[in-house]
Amino acid sequence: MGTIVNHDDWSLSEKGKRDSQRHREKIDEQIRKQVKNVIGEESIITNKNGTRIRIPVKGLKDYQFRHGINEDEIKGGVGQGKGKPGDVIARDPGNGSNRKAGNQKGEEYMEVEVDIDYLIKIMFEDLGLPYLEEKTKVEQLVPVGWKFDGISKIGIRPRLHKKKTMHETLKRTSAYVQEIMEDTKCDIDKAERALVQSESDLDYAIELVKTNQVKDDIDTSLLYIEDDDLRFKMVTEQFEPSSSAVIIAMMDISGSMSSEKKYLARSFLFWLNEFLKKTYQNVQIKFIVHTTEAKLVDEKDFFKIGEWGGTYCHTAFDLANHVLESEFPKDEWNRYVVYSSDGEDFDVDKTMSSAKTMMDNGLNMLGYLEIKPNSEPYASGDLLNMFRKTFNMKSETNDGKTFFKNNDKHIIAGEIKGSEYVYPMLKTMLFERKK
Repeated sequence: MGTIVNHDDWSLSEKGKRDSQRHREKIDEQIRKQVKNVIGEESIITNKNGTRIRIPVKGLKDYQFRHGINEDEIKGGVGQGKGKPGDVIARDPGNGSNRKAGNQKGEEYMEVEVDIDYLIKIMFEDLGLPYLEEKTKVEQLVPVGWKFDGISKIGIRPRLHKKKTMHETLKRTSAYVQEIMEDTKCDIDKAERALVQSESDLDYAIELVKTNQVKDDIDTSLLYIEDDDLRFKMVTEQFEPSSSAVIIAMMDISGSMSSEKKYLARSFLFWLNEFLKKTYQNVQIKFIVHTTEAKLVDEKDFFKIGEWGGTYCHTAFDLANHVLESEFPKDEWNRYVVYSSDGEDFDVDKTMSSAKTMMDNGLNMLGYLEIKPNSEPYASGDLLNMFRKTFNMKSETNDGKTFFKNNDKHIIAGEIKGSEYVYPMLKTMLFERKK
């Protein structure tokens, strides 16, 4: 005989759920604090496919059973027989004679694994493309799913509505049985057996009753579905308007761009690229690299290619201008350009002239990143100061780092001195859109 448990107060079981939820929230909070330290890891950028990132979370640890050391053991009274003065019952593992660590208690932490999608969700929850406009002239329709739009007698088998079909079969079967009873004056049981025996042929069922050929062992629970019983779901694809946007990512890969400079530039552009692809359904991204000449490359080459040579920054701006005007008209597209270099340029005047042309032709935003690692103390170029002077940019601070912006002209710039600058610059460039 089973046991019936009667419990009037289940609040204790709910406490475990609340504790578990609180634990997850604390982990999430710690991940947010660690984001800016994690996104600069080179392994993420060079091998992003399937990447899961391990993040240390301080102040928390996994729950686990621990054996062998507890207060009772240290005090005695547990084990084989009675203890006597001088016996060593348990030893603190942190104070062993062969250890050389300090005598302060270490901070406990656990490591959690997150994937890139989750990290992007946390990084950019309240951010988006700035200065995004509705391009109503050729606003594109983006598919957002399918909508159930009614029932039809015509359709394909995968869209068969089983419930409606069975309902129609039962209605027809009931009508047939009623007609057999009226025509032959038999009872309902015989009419049902005749209909099943005739495999739902009404005329044949009536004949079976009239000639007394209805079998007694017929299973009347069987139903025969006819073509007229079939009902199908009608669905239509749903669309919603979506303003188009294009991002042109440009990078200097000349000889003055050391491996560290190229890595810092790619780190920023990698996260920008991932954010755009996962946040916007209708964003195109073009990639341009340059030395003394500029060229369009695909995403894979953009994050791996390296060359040597001189530096003409204007070639990247000239090519970007050509791409924008020939493929992405300003009255149809939101247009953004992000450029990164170390600031060295053989012809700064041409670069500024090309940048002005770009802004005059209707750009939503121009972003410039000057890569100057702290580990490379020697002076590089100073294109950033030319941007600040030419476009009258004002300084602002984000996460303790100084960047520059002209909101009227939609230009944002700043220095990237190390991986810790990547996240603040992303927040500066992808600031929250004003409603």
